[in-house]
Amino acid sequence: MARRNLLAAALLGLAVAVALGDALPVHAADSTCSYLETQLGVCSSADGGSVELVGEEQEPGGGSSPGGGSQNPAPPNVQDPACLRPQPNRPASCFEADEPGEPGIPTITIRDIATFIPTPGRQQMEPDGWAVAGLDTNFYAITGPHVVNGTLLGRPADVRFTPVSYRWAYGDGTSATRSTPGGTWAALGIAEFEPTPTSHVYERVGDYTITLSIVFAAEYRFNGGSWRPVVGTLTVPANDLHIRVGTAKTVLVEHDCLANPGGPGC
Repeated sequence: MARRNLLAAALLGLAVAVALGDALPVHAADSTCSYLETQLGVCSSADGGSVELVGEEQEPGGGSSPGGGSQNPAPPNVQDPACLRPQPNRPASCFEADEPGEPGIPTITIRDIATFIPTPGRQQMEPDGWAVAGLDTNFYAITGPHVVNGTLLGRPADVRFTPVSYRWAYGDGTSATRSTPGGTWAALGIAEFEPTPTSHVYERVGDYTITLSIVFAAEYRFNGGSWRPVVGTLTVPANDLHIRVGTAKTVLVEHDCLANPGGPGC
């Protein structure tokens, strides 16, 4: 009976030893690592090498990758530092990007140059302040290309404004858009009250207010470089004109009424 009990105890001890052998790590005889160090992965190898610790960052709603990087990172383009290396050190994953403009300069729109204020144009007319119903009244604008200095994207810049069209509203319910600013009758070599590219005929007598809006295109440059277009245009109002339209009669007079206003018929 005692012999059977001794045999059973020996078998039980062997089973426990096997179970512990599966659960506990086996260390080399000369290892100084504790069980906790081994489980944490910070134990140096027996040959004196070091252990590299690599962290993982869980992406919200997705997988993780060593060092917190994406599982499918985008390949670098030719502007990335790694892609500037000469072959064979240049990574094979580098791709050619679309031909860029000036590096770091986005498309500039008319909103981006809001701090650059163009010089408003002026409008004038002939005759000055009055018109004759049924005859041409000559309107013209005084303006031209000009440069405004300022700061754009944090850098000193120049913006050049160029007038491209002229929108007149004549106060009688009609309006017109012209591509030319016009000029005086004398400058155009045209007789008074003759039609011009910017003249207008009033059909009725009365008082009228004429407005003019000048449309400017814009360009910009940095450090005296080449001019680059700005997307969009800017409309700037000019001064208003207030006129009176009357009638005129043709009569025969003996003398020049300007020289002799009291002459017969004047």
